[in-house]
Amino acid sequence: MLTNRLCLFFILFGFYSGAGQSAELDSLRTAVEMMPADSLKCETYLKIAYLIYAGDESVLYAKKALKLSKQIDSKQLIGKSYHRLAWCLSLDEMDMKAAYLDSATTQFTAINDLYGLGYVYDTKGSILTTYGSIEEGMEAYEKAYTIYTEIANPERQAAILNNWAIAEYTGGNTSGALLKYQKALDFRLKEHPIDHVSIARLYQGMGECYRIDGDMEQAVANYLQGYDHRKKAENIGVVESMLSLASCIYEAAEKKIDTTSLVDQIKNHGFNSTYNLIETAENTRGVEDRIGLQFYIMDGKRQLHILNKDYKAAYDLLLRQKQIQEEYKLSESSLEAFVDLKVNFEKDQLKIQLLEEEVSNQKKRAQLELLVFSLGGLFLISAIGFLYYKNRVKAGQLELNEAHREQQIISMRSMLEGQEKERNRIARDLHDGLGNLLSSLKVKIGSLQINFDDKSTQKIYGTASQMIDEACNEVRKIAHEMMPQSLKKLGLRKALEDLVLKMDAIHEFEADFQVHGNEKIFDDNTNVMLFRIVQEALNNIVKYAKAKQVSVQLNYSEDWFDLAIEDDGVGFDTQSLKKEKGMGLKSIAFRTEFIGGTFDLNSRPGTGTLVTINIPLEPKKKA
Repeated sequence: MLTNRLCLFFILFGFYSGAGQSAELDSLRTAVEMMPADSLKCETYLKIAYLIYAGDESVLYAKKALKLSKQIDSKQLIGKSYHRLAWCLSLDEMDMKAAYLDSATTQFTAINDLYGLGYVYDTKGSILTTYGSIEEGMEAYEKAYTIYTEIANPERQAAILNNWAIAEYTGGNTSGALLKYQKALDFRLKEHPIDHVSIARLYQGMGECYRIDGDMEQAVANYLQGYDHRKKAENIGVVESMLSLASCIYEAAEKKIDTTSLVDQIKNHGFNSTYNLIETAENTRGVEDRIGLQFYIMDGKRQLHILNKDYKAAYDLLLRQKQIQEEYKLSESSLEAFVDLKVNFEKDQLKIQLLEEEVSNQKKRAQLELLVFSLGGLFLISAIGFLYYKNRVKAGQLELNEAHREQQIISMRSMLEGQEKERNRIARDLHDGLGNLLSSLKVKIGSLQINFDDKSTQKIYGTASQMIDEACNEVRKIAHEMMPQSLKKLGLRKALEDLVLKMDAIHEFEADFQVHGNEKIFDDNTNVMLFRIVQEALNNIVKYAKAKQVSVQLNYSEDWFDLAIEDDGVGFDTQSLKKEKGMGLKSIAFRTEFIGGTFDLNSRPGTGTLVTINIPLEPKKKA
């Protein structure tokens, strides 16, 4: 049954992706580029992102909408843009989806936009349910439903009930799901004009509930009701209805249930067999443009082959599905290729410079040797003695410097390890101690018997509760900054992406994060050091730069890892930087040296600042 749910999610994705290829989408893409930079253009960007539904292109248009909404300073459009970005991203970017939804909530709350808040909670419910957090998803749906009840919007209430019911039966509560479906259906059937597509989705969901309960008669009856409404609307969702009918009958046959009455029901609708259902679905107009539907049809065929014990045909279909999946993988972008070319060019320039220095040194050595031979044997012994003495002094100095450097590295390692252990301890204490204490305090205050008829008491209670929520959020924020969990769970790239995203959400500047090349995995110590370097650089930008644009780039090549943090802020004179004001940069240099990298700083007043970190991916071999 889990496979059926995943297939259902896949096919819904296919519907929206197909819709993005419509004439409406093409005309909007053309028209939006000629529009003036105003709220209408921003709404059009959001409309395009909605029609495309998901993927890189939808994210691109949503980001364009966010940038324009910030330029025209419209909190409502900023909230809509954050909401659309959260919806467009894939499930493996859950941290970013959550951060965008939090930003949308902040914008809508600031202008008391209840309709927008309802949409945010509805989206949270859908994302959390699909991600597997059923209880949290249903809590989000309940909040959305309460908001739409408060603003008396029965149409949105019905839409929420549909999504809420999906979470209910996904969590195993089919009876609760059926009650919500029926309540939404009662409203939809009274609408004028009638919304056949929405009604079909309700019948489809009810069919899923009865199928889970093992009542195949009722499941087929509801699937057929959904098919009838989708057919009236000329909606491609009829494909889902037909495939659900075929799959339901195959499942009944696998469980040794008599399928005679089930087959009679589909025959009354003009289908002479279950295979006829699959054939009709496969020949429905528009299926050829929707990869999700093609996968769903192949699943139905495989189920039939397995039922008939034709395992070879079932296996061949599975291989075909894998082949189609491989064909849709994206190749390297031209931008990534350009960045790699630039990195290789810079390395070639460095090699040329080193070669020129080596030629110059060889010439100097040749001149020195000619001078020594010309002085004669008298100075030969003295020269040899002098050179020997000089080399010994130099070797001694190098040994001393190396010993001093090793001592610095040991001290550096102890200090940094101590810092990270202390950060971990403080983060745990904040989260487990103060965080739990605040949560308990909120529960205790919530359990007080307070007379809310007294407006003054009600106001004090509300203020106290809000202050506790803010304190909890601040504790979580500090604990995350001290030791972000995403660094351990998801690795360096995701942790940095999350950090840049949050900076973009809470500060005035626009922050951009890019990764080029094939990602290399570092040890935990290097990951922590690189994360702290970026964190320190971004904190410096917040404090001093007054920047409008910030970029963080990771570039992976075969031999090097390059990290670049750039801003367009006020800049500064690196030569005249006071020692007491340069601790942040010293910390960056300190950590870079600790992990065996090189640190470079480029800045002038009025031209912004560029911080680059270069780390060799393979240790250099000693000659």
